[in-house]
Amino acid sequence: MRNRILCEAMKEMNERGIKFTMDDLARRLGVSKRTLYENFASKEEIIAFIFKNALAELKEKRELIINDEQLDIREKFKQIMAVRPTLCAETTDRIAIEVKKFMPKQWKKVEDDMEELWESVESLIREGERTGCFRPVFFPAIRVMFKGAFHEFANHNFLLQNKVTIKEMIELMTDILLFGLVPKDSRDQQS
Repeated sequence: MRNRILCEAMKEMNERGIKFTMDDLARRLGVSKRTLYENFASKEEIIAFIFKNALAELKEKRELIINDEQLDIREKFKQIMAVRPTLCAETTDRIAIEVKKFMPKQWKKVEDDMEELWESVESLIREGERTGCFRPVFFPAIRVMFKGAFHEFANHNFLLQNKVTIKEMIELMTDILLFGLVPKDSRDQQS
């Protein structure tokens, strides 16, 4: 029953954001609110459980990517930046924005996970520098650029105005970071 509640809660979140009610969820499931409360103490606990599982899955996926010897450094970097949890794969960007705004304790856990992500990213970049795949860079600058961009992506109006999703923006940003603005042919000619 708990898994069913979580799946339907995700659907509610996709339709109504995090402002869905336990009444909405009970109606969707065709059960009483009592059944919901026998499994979870509150809507906040349901959302926290969903995020906890999603963050654990992200960590596991990142570790698999980092340890995959079939991938080169660039591919690892691209994949690690684009990884999304299966449970929340269909989650709209609005949900992340709402959690940031209305559930600061839960968002803190997301930010803590982002710190782990940055440790992985820095490790990949340093490995790329050692192997000659990447040129040496001042990592704090990369981190600040990405953090600033992520902050801007959390602005729902930005996403709507540019008709892109957070996932698409991360892919575009990763491409620019990896390959820069200057075409390779132009860089070779200027050298």
